Amino acid sequence: MHALIESGLRRPWYRLCLPSALEEQYRVETDRRSGRYAQSWLAVFALFNVLSLALDYDVFGPDAFQVPLALTMGVFCPVVLIAIVSLRGSPTMLRMAGAMLATVLVDIAIALNSARLAPPEHAASYIILAAIVPLLVGLILPLPFRHTVVYCAMSFALYAGLILAFDLAGPGQAGLPLLVSGLILVPLKLGYSREWEAKTVFLLGLRERLQAEALARANAQLTILSETDSLTRLPNRRHFSERLDRMWQVAADEGFWLGVIFVDIDHFKPFNDAVGHHAGDECLVAVAGVLGSTVEAKGGLMARYGGEEFVAYLPGVDLGGAIEAGEAIRAAVMQIALPHPGLQQGAQVTVSVGVTSAHGSSRASGMKVKDLLRAADLALYAAKTEGRNRVAALGTAANSNRAPADGSVASDVP
Repeated sequence: MHALIESGLRRPWYRLCLPSALEEQYRVETDRRSGRYAQSWLAVFALFNVLSLALDYDVFGPDAFQVPLALTMGVFCPVVLIAIVSLRGSPTMLRMAGAMLATVLVDIAIALNSARLAPPEHAASYIILAAIVPLLVGLILPLPFRHTVVYCAMSFALYAGLILAFDLAGPGQAGLPLLVSGLILVPLKLGYSREWEAKTVFLLGLRERLQAEALARANAQLTILSETDSLTRLPNRRHFSERLDRMWQVAADEGFWLGVIFVDIDHFKPFNDAVGHHAGDECLVAVAGVLGSTVEAKGGLMARYGGEEFVAYLPGVDLGGAIEAGEAIRAAVMQIALPHPGLQQGAQVTVSVGVTSAHGSSRASGMKVKDLLRAADLALYAAKTEGRNRVAALGTAANSNRAPADGSVASDVP
């Protein structure tokens, strides 16, 4: 798309059309406009013709004045009214061009008919007026160039045809009609220049939008990268801390429990020592995938806290629910049955889990996020001290009247 835009901006002056894809998009975006601008000018146009009846009265006199009066009020004004009504809302450019063309053609015919019937000394005024009408309308209305070509061609054809039909270009009279008829073609140049400028503005705006979208995508990608652990693809510690702070505030505002879980891979250093850091990284990735999907299924967020340690929070989970979630995590790691080459034959990779939970109302009593993390970390230390591959829970003092378990609770695995 960028190449097409640059190609469009560099196209020669005589090539009005854009590359096909851009031309189609330009027409879609510009095909409909508010009809109020054209309606207002049609109203002015109608008012001008009504006021010009005073001139017709002076030229034709009381008796012959009935003809221009009948044509203006009985033909022209109804056509203008229909055109104004047809341009309600956001009409297409084709409808706008059709409404203006119909109005102009009727006015040309009425003006040249007046030139035919008026006294010879006044005929030139109507001949000039009949050419000025399509000139002014073509200059005022921002029609696409292709519509301007049709508009000018049909206006010129009618003007020239009626000049000949009404014998207004007889011997010695052809100079004036020939001269003023050229005015009808002036909007062609303006229409071309106007569309060229409009397409240039469209291309520049499109390029700016694409650049802004690309920048937004790049910024979003940078944000994701800054919040994601590069190895495990889990959220990193900084992002988790920000989310946990917000979630603890929400728990306080809405009054629900918030569980926090620490997970540590058991005997990870012997694993690395036995098979190297590359295999250790593969182990971290495998375990992280299991932890992330298990916690996500329970509506929480799992992150890599550092090294072989992971942390999660679970909204709406009390201490009993946190223990159940910890067991689900421990069992999920066991289920993938990763061999542990740093331990005895047949040993598998396991995890120790420490959990805690606090009710949001305890935030008002001074319970902070760091207290939740410390309680979960102490529970994890208890799980590792008591033999690993198990879940240990630690309630918080601020929730002693709410917690389903008091003090330290351990879930042992034989």
